Amino acid sequence: MLEHPEVSDEPEEEEEQPKELGSEPVQKEEGEIQQGEQTASSLICNDCQKLFRDATGAERHAARTGHQNFAESTEVIKPLTEEEKKQKLAELRSRMAEKRAIREAQEAAERREAERIRRKAGKEISAAKEELQAKEIKQAFEMKKKEKELDRIAKAKVKAQIEADKRERAAKVIEKTNEEAAKQSQAESAPAPAATSTSQPAVKKEYNDARLQIRIPGMSPVTNTFSATSTLSEVYSFLQSQGCTNPFTLSTTFPRKTFGEEDKEKTLKELNLVPSAALILAFI
Repeated sequence: MLEHPEVSDEPEEEEEQPKELGSEPVQKEEGEIQQGEQTASSLICNDCQKLFRDATGAERHAARTGHQNFAESTEVIKPLTEEEKKQKLAELRSRMAEKRAIREAQEAAERREAERIRRKAGKEISAAKEELQAKEIKQAFEMKKKEKELDRIAKAKVKAQIEADKRERAAKVIEKTNEEAAKQSQAESAPAPAATSTSQPAVKKEYNDARLQIRIPGMSPVTNTFSATSTLSEVYSFLQSQGCTNPFTLSTTFPRKTFGEEDKEKTLKELNLVPSAALILAFI
């Protein structure tokens, strides 16, 4: 059998090439990376000079800080030891917990503010409703009060008109009664025609009673028969017993005459109120 020659691990010697005049020999060390042969081992932020192992970390950094100026770097980031990894993980968890706490606190504050605004709006709406309801109640009350006042005025006008009509009718009745009484009195006091030699002399009729009709404001007419010798003061006393307690005067309409204090002691016959007469009572 043919034996194989041994393979040496040593690098074979290269034949020497003739050197050019004026040039230095270039020597290349083993494992040396020449210019243009470098490979990127990391990413660097040119804004803050931080190194990142991959694009994911650089993207997170850009999202957090707003930095956009990144470049590849040949600088190798030393791998983290297990202890450093645990520390980094703890720091990450701590930051995440802090952010979560901040977010939860912010959300809680936003909820409280939203609730405050809701309650305030609810109170304002409730207050507005109460104010509107109070205003409507007040308007309804004022309208009702006005209607009652208008109704009262209308009733008062009707009542006043009725009373005026009563007084007018009463005055007409009294006037007519006085006219009839005056005519009767004139007829009775007129001289009798001359009697013939064969006729008997006329005898004047004497009246012992006086029938008085008295019109009183707000009351029905009062009629009563008095003695012809009764005084006017007795008529006053009779009317007072009938409820006319306030001061008043009495008068006739035909002829028109109002009796005074000096007439109270005169008899009805002396005052020409016999046999009948109509009087008007007027409160003072």
